[in-house]
Amino acid sequence: MRLALKTSDPVRNRSVRRLLITLLVAAVAAALAIGGIAVANAVNQPELRIRGIPSSGVLNAAALSDATLTVDVVDRTDDAALSNEALRYVEARLNGEIVPTLWVGNHRVLDVGALRDGEYELTVTTDPGLLSREISLSRRFVVDTTQP
Repeated sequence: MRLALKTSDPVRNRSVRRLLITLLVAAVAAALAIGGIAVANAVNQPELRIRGIPSSGVLNAAALSDATLTVDVVDRTDDAALSNEALRYVEARLNGEIVPTLWVGNHRVLDVGALRDGEYELTVTTDPGLLSREISLSRRFVVDTTQP
């Protein structure tokens, strides 16, 4: 009586085990890379700034005539590309209505047109990109052109 040698099962089990280990190592490496990118984005996340609204929050006739509302990024890093990327997808809303923006230098200028007397809320939102959370900034201001 002859015994058959089963060489294929141990070889197959070994190659399946190697494949599973390789897949596990690849999954862990991918998770570490994605986590590293997310942490780097959280640390270097740009900060938006709205300029052109006085600290008092009131635009009078004189301030309104030469008021230019701009959105830019506070320089926290030397990465100009990151700042530009954050401003690329800016959406500005004035009292809920979308306001057009124009590139001027390294910031966006808001085309708010002629503002009438009243209260306004300006909200600027942007999505800086890969694995970064959305950034939003709101400012309230009043336009009061009545003479004192």
